[in-house]
Amino acid sequence: MKHKRHSARMRWSIFSVVVLAVMMISGTALAHGTQLDGPNPAIWLSDPDGVDGDSGIEQGDPVAGSSGTAIVKGHHAKIKIKAKGLEPGHAYTMWVVYFNDQKLCVDGCNGPDLRVAGGGVIWGAGKVANHHGQATFTAKLTTGAGADYVGKTPPPPFAFAPYEAGRDNEFHVVIRSHGPRIPGQVHDQLSTYGGGCEINVGPRPEQKGDFPVPAAPGECGDVQLYAFK
Repeated sequence: MKHKRHSARMRWSIFSVVVLAVMMISGTALAHGTQLDGPNPAIWLSDPDGVDGDSGIEQGDPVAGSSGTAIVKGHHAKIKIKAKGLEPGHAYTMWVVYFNDQKLCVDGCNGPDLRVAGGGVIWGAGKVANHHGQATFTAKLTTGAGADYVGKTPPPPFAFAPYEAGRDNEFHVVIRSHGPRIPGQVHDQLSTYGGGCEINVGPRPEQKGDFPVPAAPGECGDVQLYAFK
């Protein structure tokens, strides 16, 4: 917040009141947590109508109607995604890509910045989309999360540094499809990266192209991306 100097003769008593007011406002903001801007973007990583589909939606297009929040408070972060446009009855996992200090990223945070900015990729939640193709995912990260995955080789979960809650956090949330529910494998489909997966048909977040969404049992792929900065 910027304050203009009204006069060189401003009395120190007035100045002190202003400083105290700013401190009180800042303290209130800390108490209630910091809400990051987003989801920006909330985009499709796959074409929801498949290769050469006629929906008019392509990779990189906005996810219509979806929303979410990311709030950092104390030693925690709570991330909530209300995803739409999913396949009814299909299993999905939510993966949180965290960057501890976005100021250390070069030209915006992406995969290569995970090492320099201190970050990793960890499981957030698993859900089966309802008959409207909707699912709500909620993840809670605590400072120190990801410590067990430091040095692990991708695919997720892995981390270059444990999560550390702070004002300069940035989160990229990937919604991954595990295709239709497979009897006897649903728990793995909702809790692991490769649960029920025999073939990956969707892209990685950094890949470009016309990728279909998983449709048959055994097909998996990353379908939506949400960013909070």
